[in-house]
Amino acid sequence: MIIKELKLRNFRNYDTCTVQFDKDCNILLGQNAQGKTNILESLVFLSTTRSHRLQYDQQMIQEGKELCNIECTFFDERDRKIGAVIHSKGKTLLINQQPVSKSSDFIGKLNVLLFSPSDLEIFDDSPKERRRLIDIEIGKVSSNYMFHLSRYLKLLKERNSMLKMNRFDDAYLVVLENQMIESQIEILVERKKFIDSCNLYLSEKYERLSDQKCELKISYHSCVEIKDKEVMHQEFRNLYDKNREKDIQFKVTSIGVHRDDCSFEMDGKRVELFCSQGQKRMVVLALKFSLVEYIKNQLHKTPVLLLDDVLSELDHKKRYNLLKCLDGDIQTILTTTEILEDFNELKNKPKVFEVENGIIKTKEDMQWQIWKTK
Repeated sequence: MIIKELKLRNFRNYDTCTVQFDKDCNILLGQNAQGKTNILESLVFLSTTRSHRLQYDQQMIQEGKELCNIECTFFDERDRKIGAVIHSKGKTLLINQQPVSKSSDFIGKLNVLLFSPSDLEIFDDSPKERRRLIDIEIGKVSSNYMFHLSRYLKLLKERNSMLKMNRFDDAYLVVLENQMIESQIEILVERKKFIDSCNLYLSEKYERLSDQKCELKISYHSCVEIKDKEVMHQEFRNLYDKNREKDIQFKVTSIGVHRDDCSFEMDGKRVELFCSQGQKRMVVLALKFSLVEYIKNQLHKTPVLLLDDVLSELDHKKRYNLLKCLDGDIQTILTTTEILEDFNELKNKPKVFEVENGIIKTKEDMQWQIWKTK
């Protein structure tokens, strides 16, 4: 997958903007608060239909404007075009300039993976944020997962509403729970597939990035063991029956995939408790490169890698290792405040864009004094 062109209008600090990307490495160069991350945010939005920085879509509309537009042309076996119009009443998603009624038909058409400094919060964040990471990444490759997740959350909301009533139909509650169980089983099967795939690559990617050999893995924590579907169904049924009175008392559903969690472990120790900030950064990067493999295995396509301010906190050796990982068939867009000697490690000379106060210029005339002929 290759992003060819991005167009913005009234988006964040951009009045109008057109960027034509190279198929290999692209560098957004500029000082802080000039709009580099806004470019990445627009691509994340087109991939997931949500911002990774804001709660409300309308906050991306430039101040004083009624709406904003994002449009992207990318190559995925053939040229494709997707877009979004964000306005006061919500958003309109477009594929080949035709409105899409369901976001599930839009998510993942453009598949990007973002590293952001805020990703390091994943270890200390609430379980909800770790589930959100899993849901976003699986959702980009599986419409079946999105269907069952959406269905389950609607059924959960209905069950919680019934629990808040003084009187309700026990028989209907059981029917509702059985429907919830059906979707939860599908959700857990996909989540296990996701975790297993990441664990295949995590240790290898971490060692390649950090030169430190270790056993790195993600453990998934659920109220039922993920195994045979019939056994899982019975375990869920037993849990609903066992917790019925407690749920009625507290008027909330106490068990289910909406309460599951996952943890990161290095050599058997919890990452959030025993790893340094530098190690945590390497764990997140290893996860991102593991997700590249997961997406390739699921879709037989390579996503676009977005790296936001990834180099500033790495020493020379780790920057070298990271840039060596970028050589190959993965398009990369990264932000930085300065051109570093480490860019010499890239096989192909990157395309550089200078970003200043919402204006982007291609630095085709830049004198690459540090560039070495390969």
